[in-house]
Amino acid sequence: MDVIFLFYGLAFLALGFVIAVQHEPDSALRLSRVLWWLAAFGFLHGLLEWTELWRLVRGDTPLLAAARPFLLLASFVMLFEFGRRLVLLSLSVEELASPAARLLGPWTYAALFVALAAAVAAADDGLAALALWSRRLPGFLGAVLAAAGFDLYRRRRIAAAEDTTVADRVAWHVAAVAFLAYGVLSGLVVQVDWLPGLVQLLRAACAAAIAAAMVRIMRMFDVERRGRLRHAMDAGQYSLAQFQESKARYEALLSAVSDAVVGLDGDGKLSFANDAALAMLGYSRGELLGQPFHMLAHHTAADGKPQPIEECPIQRTLRDGELRSVDADLFWRKNKTWFPAAYRAVPMRRAGKAAGAVVLLRNLAD
Repeated sequence: MDVIFLFYGLAFLALGFVIAVQHEPDSALRLSRVLWWLAAFGFLHGLLEWTELWRLVRGDTPLLAAARPFLLLASFVMLFEFGRRLVLLSLSVEELASPAARLLGPWTYAALFVALAAAVAAADDGLAALALWSRRLPGFLGAVLAAAGFDLYRRRRIAAAEDTTVADRVAWHVAAVAFLAYGVLSGLVVQVDWLPGLVQLLRAACAAAIAAAMVRIMRMFDVERRGRLRHAMDAGQYSLAQFQESKARYEALLSAVSDAVVGLDGDGKLSFANDAALAMLGYSRGELLGQPFHMLAHHTAADGKPQPIEECPIQRTLRDGELRSVDADLFWRKNKTWFPAAYRAVPMRRAGKAAGAVVLLRNLAD
């Protein structure tokens, strides 16, 4: 018997862990809304069976004996709530408005606990009666509702879904049948006198079948995650293609402009340059990109004195985000010769803050 209780409790604890580990809180699947109730049932009922194991191996204690019926009741209330919610979310809007569906409203608990309290009050041994009627009322009814819910959800939500395999559909069948069998064995059958331990063994087999089925059922969250990843990758590839297409049009437009156009990042380094800028400054694109524009082309005044970077209108635009126009200034080529140019420094903004600038240069000597 101790091995049976060990296996029995382990199966339900495994059920709780499988759901806790694989459950996706932000899943779009409707099943995700109710799985925590089943996980709570698995943890509580697994713990309950291990208290039975403790009783067999180490002996019972007054505290465990008193707590066991309440732990049993709590676990079956979790199962009842899971089954109730699973059935309801499997129904259509029209079916939810029917009288039969309204029987599964929250008020059901009032009738359930009134009947349970009446059974306990009428018994000589209140704790024994609580354990017995917890099995017969929330236990049996919760297992039947869970079985009906798994079957309904499979037919209404899973059968026509993409990526659903035969093994997936079998898992839903197994879960429904195992819960129905567990409801009968746990809620209606107490013991078989001619073969002690048979009922517990069959219950443990049902628990193992439920846990195994849930391992497969929880695969749908992996399928959903992979689907979201594929969608994100497709969207990213589409956005990249759109960006590359826009970039190609943008570069073609810049190449057609006769004035030099250079782009600077927030540190004043070149991020792009059109063909006219390369010709005007005498650099290749590779030599320009990533280099500080001021140090390359705007470092010295006409009198040969250094042009302080703090006084450079372009650098001021990078700092304060204001548009500036200069009618005449000197710029330097790679070969150390200079040319007069008019220019405009147009700020670029990101989130309302200066994030670079576009500089348009016109060679006044041409």
